[in-house]
Amino acid sequence: MMREGKSMIVPAGALIMAVTVALSPSLVLGEGGARRDVVRQAAELAAAENAAPSSLSKNATILNRDGQVVRIGNNGWLCLPDDPSTAGTDSICMNESWRNFLDALKNKKKPTYTQVGIAYMLQGDRPVSNTDPYATEPKPGDDWVDKVGAHIMVLVPDVETLKSLPTSSKNGGPWVMWAGTPYAHVMIPIDSYPSQ
Repeated sequence: MMREGKSMIVPAGALIMAVTVALSPSLVLGEGGARRDVVRQAAELAAAENAAPSSLSKNATILNRDGQVVRIGNNGWLCLPDDPSTAGTDSICMNESWRNFLDALKNKKKPTYTQVGIAYMLQGDRPVSNTDPYATEPKPGDDWVDKVGAHIMVLVPDVETLKSLPTSSKNGGPWVMWAGTPYAHVMIPIDSYPSQ
C-alpha cells in the first residue's frame, strides 16, 4: 500500500519477475513452441558440428536444412545438419568450393569453383549412386554406395586430372564418384568401406 506523499521504488528486476510470474506458463513458453524451437536448433547445431573435427566445426557457420543461419562462424567453413527426409546420416561441413558445387548440382548446372574443395562427412552419408548424381534408387548393375561411414570428399577444378584414380566404390580405398560428369569428386573413406 502506498501512503500519500511517499513514493515507492521497485527494483527493475523485481518488476520483471512479478510480471513474469503473473503471466501463464503457456504465454511465456508459447505453449511449448519456443522451447521446441530452442531444442530443435540445439540438435541441428550439434548434428552439423559432428560432421567435421571439432577443431574446425566449432568455428564454422551453421545453417539449418532450410538455409537459415543458426550460428555465424569465423573460419570460412559451413556446416549443415542431417537431412531427416533422407535415409542415412548426411551432416556435412564444407569450404566455399563445395558450396559452389552443391549449388550447381542442385540447379543442374556446371560448377564454377576454381579452388580445391574439401568437405567432411564424419557421420556417413545417405545411399547414393556412384555413377549418376541424380539417381534416387539403385538400378541393375549400378555401383550403389550404401552405408558408407566417415569420409572426406575432395574437389579439384580440373576433373580431367582424376582420370588415373579408381572409380569403383568397392576398391577399399579412395575413388572418384560421378566420374565423367562435371560433378566428379574424390571420396576418401576414413572408416572401412565396404565394411569388413
